[in-house]
Amino acid sequence: MNAVMSKKIVGARQTVEFQLATVLGMDAEAKQALELLEREARVGPVAVPGIFMPDAGVRAKLRRLGVIEEADESDFSRVKSVVLPFGGVPMRDKRRWQESGWKVVDTRSQQVRRAQVALGLLRMEGAQTLIIGRHDDAETLALASDYPGTIVLEDTTDIARMRYAPAFGAVCQTTLSPRRVAWLSQQLRLRYRDAKLSFLDTVAPAMAQRERALEALCSWCDGVMVLGDRGESTVEALLETAKRLGKPAALHEDAAELNGCRRLAVTAGGFVLPEMIDSLGLSGYPDSTGRK
Repeated sequence: MNAVMSKKIVGARQTVEFQLATVLGMDAEAKQALELLEREARVGPVAVPGIFMPDAGVRAKLRRLGVIEEADESDFSRVKSVVLPFGGVPMRDKRRWQESGWKVVDTRSQQVRRAQVALGLLRMEGAQTLIIGRHDDAETLALASDYPGTIVLEDTTDIARMRYAPAFGAVCQTTLSPRRVAWLSQQLRLRYRDAKLSFLDTVAPAMAQRERALEALCSWCDGVMVLGDRGESTVEALLETAKRLGKPAALHEDAAELNGCRRLAVTAGGFVLPEMIDSLGLSGYPDSTGRK
């Protein structure tokens, strides 16, 4: 087990021991995508058709670089390149922009690309296409928009409302909890036993690693602090993990809710900048790559 650091937290009356999860925050692929965007921004103006990464720290950094987020096509004439969000855009939009002569820099994650290709193949095979994901998540909306009639399954209520089809083809939002995806896919199979179900698990490997790293600390801690934005999918997945294991959990900004906890596990969502983690002052602890 990692060394333990004793540190006072705001509002706490007792000394609190912290342990940083061995995997947390951005993975190597997310860091590389952000670095690519930064290089583009140093060459000339950049537009992002959407939000590049759903994190306040990342958005603030991009504003300082002059990046135009949530840009529409009227903004493209003012920039040197159009950088796709990490969570993807509808492929028909990407093709249209390329055909119009815009320089399109593709920073979609590998799992998002995999999910988009898989949905197309499943539709060609005649399956009713499904996405296990959150209805309001930009990544899920981008995945679904290329294939009209695709159904988004966020919970068992969505599964119960579906109509039977001889064949279903499903992928999942890449930033969900793997356990949640496994549970919903199981419920889908149980509900439609007579249908053919092709399911491709497209959860990002780093999400599973963050979840396992937090689970490993939950036998030691009596509370969990999560860095990241409220409502962001990977952050919510980590909060779910802690609560599933019976541990109180709160965002960093709500750390006062964990008063009374003497051992805190610290983790971070998938888009939290390394410098945000470093700002906690827990030096000497493993970073998001697992190195000490």
